[in-house]
Amino acid sequence: MNAMEVASAPAPCSAAQPQRHVLVVDDEQDLAKQLAHGLSIMGFTVVVVFSATEARLQLAARPDIEVVITDVRLSGEDGLALAEEISRETDERRAREVVVISGNASSEDTARAERAGASDFLTKPFRLHDIAKAVEVAANRAEARRLRAPKLHQAADGPLDSAVTRETLLARLEQANAELTLQIASGAVPHDVVQCAFDVSQWLKALGAATFPVSGAGEAPLQGWRDMADGVARFEELARAFGPAASGPRSSLQLNSLATEVLNRVAQSHPECAWRIVPTSPVIFVLAERARLERILELCLEAVLSCPAQSNERSMRLSTVGGADGERACITFLAGPDAGEDEPPEAPLWGDESGAFAQGVAALPFFSARRLAKLEGAALSNSLAPSGLVTLRLSLPLQRVK
Repeated sequence: MNAMEVASAPAPCSAAQPQRHVLVVDDEQDLAKQLAHGLSIMGFTVVVVFSATEARLQLAARPDIEVVITDVRLSGEDGLALAEEISRETDERRAREVVVISGNASSEDTARAERAGASDFLTKPFRLHDIAKAVEVAANRAEARRLRAPKLHQAADGPLDSAVTRETLLARLEQANAELTLQIASGAVPHDVVQCAFDVSQWLKALGAATFPVSGAGEAPLQGWRDMADGVARFEELARAFGPAASGPRSSLQLNSLATEVLNRVAQSHPECAWRIVPTSPVIFVLAERARLERILELCLEAVLSCPAQSNERSMRLSTVGGADGERACITFLAGPDAGEDEPPEAPLWGDESGAFAQGVAALPFFSARRLAKLEGAALSNSLAPSGLVTLRLSLPLQRVK
């Protein structure tokens, strides 16, 4: 097996930062070795292979690999097919993220990378700093997915160190706070979100202090561990959502099939809920950036899952509605029994006033989704009916019906 591991140099970050293990897959051997050497200098542990076949062997033997960097085209093989294989892994305890690189990518390559769930797509030549940042973001995503896995197991080399995990999560929280602070100073963050950010940040810090003993003695309660990891990951996403909009290519998307695909994916992770899709007779098409729209739908579903509904019933309706600016596509997410008719709202569940975030981290998926929706020219609202039915309604510019 022609694999080469590059020993990592001391990381230029805090001692609490975990060691990141990266697999580089590229048939341009000189470039692959240069990339591995540069990443190792920046504190990553890097394994280099020159084919998809070798990559699969390494992934099977190395559960510690969190991020895979792969070229789009490999000798006689397809790097994007490898990315798709990695994204189909259903065991979240082995969650990995993929960063795709290419020297001459087509728009179809970019679209395939998005569908494969790639964390980032970089075009050669790129700066070492850019690829290192992409890897760090991908590693954080992989770590968050692993910590949210249904069951946390001990690492192969012994019990997980709760004190180190606590410091790592708090360091990530401080970084997200710093990013959001810059956005607040630039005026990019609405005033109603500022108090939310402060409240949730303080709540997460308090949870970290209560959940993880500084001495490291004993194992932290698993639920507290998952809650904090989930909260930090959502807070990071909120901070990114208010950053500069990085828009990719838009395409005509069939909303019916895309929404159903995303719902089925989320539903697999939440078998305790009874899911129902209310279909529409027309096929609805919208013009949007696929990866962003998928993430908006995922966040909406996560928000509906976190709602304090009176039952485990969850449903999704698709329709078209008329408005002052023309006809729009509409997706309605419901938490609670669906009577088939809209109830008059009692009040918003998550309002716009400062201090409306008493529910804490549970509100973050909704506000992240609403921010991303604005970038797509969409609107997201929420309401609470007297019966306890919670409604989220996503309205998008309609392209056509068929």
